[in-house]
Amino acid sequence: MTEHARLSPSGCDRWSTCTASVALIDKLHLEGEIGDRESSEWSAEGTVAHEVREMCLKYGLDPHHFVGAVISADGFTYTVDDEMAGHLQPGIDWVRQHTGQPHVEIRVDVSSWLPGQFGTCDTGWLSHLLSTTTLYISDLKYGMGVPVDAVGTKQLRIYALGIWEFLGRPQVDKIVLNIDQPRAGGMKFWEITLDELLAFGEEMKAVYAKIESGDVEFKPSHKGCRWCPVKDLVGGCAARNKWLLEMFVELLVRLLTGKDVDGIEITPERRWHIVKHAPDIRAWLAKQHEESLTAAINGTPDPGSKAVAGDLGDRYFRDGKKAEGLLVDALGEKAYKPRQLIGIGEIEKLVKPGRKKQGHPETWEKLLKLVDRPQGKPKLVPADHLRPALGPIEDAFDDLD
Repeated sequence: MTEHARLSPSGCDRWSTCTASVALIDKLHLEGEIGDRESSEWSAEGTVAHEVREMCLKYGLDPHHFVGAVISADGFTYTVDDEMAGHLQPGIDWVRQHTGQPHVEIRVDVSSWLPGQFGTCDTGWLSHLLSTTTLYISDLKYGMGVPVDAVGTKQLRIYALGIWEFLGRPQVDKIVLNIDQPRAGGMKFWEITLDELLAFGEEMKAVYAKIESGDVEFKPSHKGCRWCPVKDLVGGCAARNKWLLEMFVELLVRLLTGKDVDGIEITPERRWHIVKHAPDIRAWLAKQHEESLTAAINGTPDPGSKAVAGDLGDRYFRDGKKAEGLLVDALGEKAYKPRQLIGIGEIEKLVKPGRKKQGHPETWEKLLKLVDRPQGKPKLVPADHLRPALGPIEDAFDDLD
């Protein structure tokens, strides 16, 4: 069984904010974060990507050397393909631009700030360029579902403390924290000073002291609750339920009656707070529905509810080949839809040349000139997001008389 730190760097957004969650997880005998405990095809893919990256940085290889290799992880098998190799290469190249001897997949001890705690840092190294000494931390996140920002990252700052300790507490001029997320934003960076890092370390000391003394609180948050194992138990987390229910009820009453809840106005700040947590509210409501349905099916329905047979699903042929034969005999070519092109993603896999596949180079170059992407619709993000803010939309007819 893999050893887990009680206050792991990967769970810092939870335990450093919702300090009471630590004792609750211990009491319920839950281990680590959901992401640490559960295996899936997607987590296995990420593990394989980390293994390929590690071997490349340790032995001077490139990801294309592993194309076609079948690697097992977390009970799944994954075949490394050109797509994964292409995703991993830029981050590996960036590390090599700054060092020839990185420390890779190294266990770091952070006991000086969080007694008894540790973590595994993807990559870290010192760079001496002219009169500047820089500490680098690079972390691969291969998932594409949830973009992760480098700015403000607690996990990488804890890794930076551990690497700084491991290297003998050297004097450094700056610290560069890098998140390599090739399928969700690419290379992301945050630069801080050693003083800022050590100040963060003191904050973590204070958090640890509160947890140990029992001076704790439940404080739900989007980041903190995302991977918390408590929220996925039947009934969920009481503190999180209250937090989400208050937001939901407040908004619902406002929408239905046009009145404020207990005289509380839906200010722009409060509206953004609700919108920002809409994914949490939707997921929470879906979980309540699932649990209520399960209770009804098991014979203990929530008062006023019951489970009934669902509507019939879409029709399908039990024997597709036989149905096809009958239709062709009766309708000829009319039995088929008109042909349509495969998607651009599939075209890229089949046509784009790779280091281990010939592809169709001339066709690929010509196709690239035909590819375009429309600008996506505006979206709401936190004010500290890296993308520049949109200005007011100007009326296209303002200049007309």
